[in-house]
Parts: sequence; structure tokens; C-alpha cells
Amino acid sequence: MADHDWSAAVADPRRLREVLGAPPPPLSDFSLVSLHIDERDATVALEFHALAIPTGAVGLWLARGHNAVEFSLLCTGVEDLAIDGWSTEPIESVTVDKASVVLVGPGRKVSFEAGEIHAEGPVGRYFGAP
Repeated sequence: MADHDWSAAVADPRRLREVLGAPPPPLSDFSLVSLHIDERDATVALEFHALAIPTGAVGLWLARGHNAVEFSLLCTGVEDLAIDGWSTEPIESVTVDKASVVLVGPGRKVSFEAGEIHAEGPVGRYFGAP
């Protein structure tokens, strides 16, 4: 069975699909590097990163020396935010299905409904050898 196209939940997924592919790889192929909850604006920002060059950017990004991709999902109009536990362990899965977003990791679960989801990026980066 094919993975669910999470980009269908994004208000304008064209740029994501141009760079990452259509449909893009599952979110499990990316590391969630930042989760920012802003209760004043009812927003949740999720920042993703992967040490990989997306199919839609191979030529350009190789020429520029990029070896990684970053993008963010900005969820606005957030309602029904629920946080069940918190830890420093990495999030193991992020599911975006229509307006529902669920993040799960050891000892925690974060879930909410978003009025809209907007993409920022993707952008190429270079991360040197460790």
C-alpha cells in the first residue's frame, strides 16, 4: 500500500511537490527538529530536516554543494491541542491527515486540529561530515 500523501493537507503544496516529489516522501523520512507551539496566535510550527537531496532539486543543489533539505509546516487556527507527556526523546512519527496532526514519541503524544497548514521551504543546506 502506498504511503498517504501528507502534502494534500497543505494549502498550496506546489513548491513542496516540485522539490520533494509528487507525492513527497513520507514524513518518517525526515527528522522533526523543532516543534514550536504559540498559544497567542494559535499556531504550531513543525520544522523537518533530512540528510538527502530531493529528486526535484538534484542538479541545482549538487551544484551548490547542498546535501540536506529543510522545510517547515506552519499550522494556523490550531484547536483541540492535546499534549500527553513530554520527553527529550525524538518524535518517532508525525501524521498529517487533512486537518489532523499527530506527533508520537516515547512517553508522549501531541495532537491537534489545524485550520490551515502552510509550507515554508524546502531549502537546501550543507552539513559537513561529523
